[in-house]
Amino acid sequence: MIREKALELKKDFSYIKKYIKYWLFFMAVSGTLVVYNQYYFSVEKEITQLTEIKNQLTAKNMLLKKEISKLSSPERIGKIAKQNLKMKPVDYSNVRFIDQ
Repeated sequence: MIREKALELKKDFSYIKKYIKYWLFFMAVSGTLVVYNQYYFSVEKEITQLTEIKNQLTAKNMLLKKEISKLSSPERIGKIAKQNLKMKPVDYSNVRFIDQ
């Protein structure tokens, strides 16, 4: 009985030994795919976060451009010139233009 089990175990060991290269290759490929998949998902998550940040910055940029155009309007600059600097509107009849 023990001898039969030993022969059976030896037979199983030779079977395992015969196909161990394939199992090792399979495990290596599987491990590589798992690592690649984890890396892919981390990169995908980072891309999503960066896209969200880009959209927020684009919206903020549009608001700042709108504020710049409002602050640099000629009406506002003229109003500040009159109130703060006590400037008067230009009378173009007293202005001489030089042609070059």
